[in-house]
Amino acid sequence: MTRMLIPTLVLLLAGCAATPPQRVDTPRTEGPDKSYTVDLPTGWIKQIAPDHKALLASRNGFLLEVIVFTRRSLKEAFPRSKKAATAEMLPAELAELEIAETKMQDEFTAALNVLENEPAEISGTEGYKLRMSYKNSRGLEIQRVVYGFADKSAYYRIHFTAPKLYYFDTYYPEFEKTVASFKVTGKG
Repeated sequence: MTRMLIPTLVLLLAGCAATPPQRVDTPRTEGPDKSYTVDLPTGWIKQIAPDHKALLASRNGFLLEVIVFTRRSLKEAFPRSKKAATAEMLPAELAELEIAETKMQDEFTAALNVLENEPAEISGTEGYKLRMSYKNSRGLEIQRVVYGFADKSAYYRIHFTAPKLYYFDTYYPEFEKTVASFKVTGKG
């Protein structure tokens, strides 16, 4: 009995692990729940988050620059502030909730500066675009751009975070191409 228990536990635990990073050789990628597709930059790496609720992409490592695609239920749109989203909310309302949510992330983002807050169209839906900056524990300026929108089924959030020094300006154009390719499939 014990001989069968150990292999069974190993198999069960393996199913709980995060998917390993994979090189992006074919740009078109489905979200973890198949609710959207997006063209990721070729040559980057991609990984699905351990909770299977987010898709991440990076060129040089997730701590240097990262694009994150998240789809949450409307009730759980803003988990830190425990606020919900609705399909009827104006993009400006969603953007304000996103700013509040980001400020609650940690002591560094609490002091963030909002550089841009404007309407945007994502996958044919009205949404918002935010550009924010904050400094990390070593004083390095980090910039983040967030696109977001809500439809009848969920709240979608796409963000790019990187140090302003070199990484942000270098990979920001790739991020914008990726956002332009984002399409909700309606399968999720």
